[in-house]
Amino acid sequence: MKFQVRKSKILYNLFIAIGLLIIGNLFSVYLLFSTSGMEDKVTRLLVKLFNVNLEANLPTYFSALVLLGDSILLALIAFGSKALGEKFWHWIGLSAIFVFISLDEMIQIHEQLRAPMEALFNTSGLLYFAWFIPYLALVVVIGIAYFKFMMRLPKKILKLFILSGVVFVFGAVGMEMLGGLHSEVHGEETVTYALMYSFEEFLEMSGAAIFFYGLISYIEMKFKTATFTFGAKEA
Repeated sequence: MKFQVRKSKILYNLFIAIGLLIIGNLFSVYLLFSTSGMEDKVTRLLVKLFNVNLEANLPTYFSALVLLGDSILLALIAFGSKALGEKFWHWIGLSAIFVFISLDEMIQIHEQLRAPMEALFNTSGLLYFAWFIPYLALVVVIGIAYFKFMMRLPKKILKLFILSGVVFVFGAVGMEMLGGLHSEVHGEETVTYALMYSFEEFLEMSGAAIFFYGLISYIEMKFKTATFTFGAKEA
């Protein structure tokens, strides 16, 4: 079976979905800080559904699914590379990493590190939210381990991967640092902080979507004659 994927259409639709979710989130922020507060049941429901700073809602599920989609595409690339007799373990490693990131997005594993990291390092300022310290260290280690592998990628794909990584990490770590700096002084119950975590989530979603686009582009470039066959195994 042969099939074609319009990667530009997929990216367009992903950003449409991201835009709608961010608009819904901004509306939830407005409801949070409006004079009506959280007394109304409908208001509480809308905030629960759309606020990106909460768990188990539409933005969370969307982000987790896109990251899981990244992992699946990475596994497909690994399978294809193995079939061609090429090295594939780097792709397997990346696939496993994205499974973890998707799981983390869903159940907020990193939040469990916040208290022990803050107690251990007695952090403040840009390091106020200390959960990202071990994550940032892992990013550096992975970057070093994957440097040669990345340099062997086609330049177009490399640029897409770097762009997606920079956007995602600036959202997940950079905006978290700025948010921590603000929260230490003004607390987390401010409009400014709400706008900061909104932008943070927008960047994370965008980075995951760009990476998805980059992976499809790589598959299209690498496996031009790929076919998928389905059928019963012969006896």
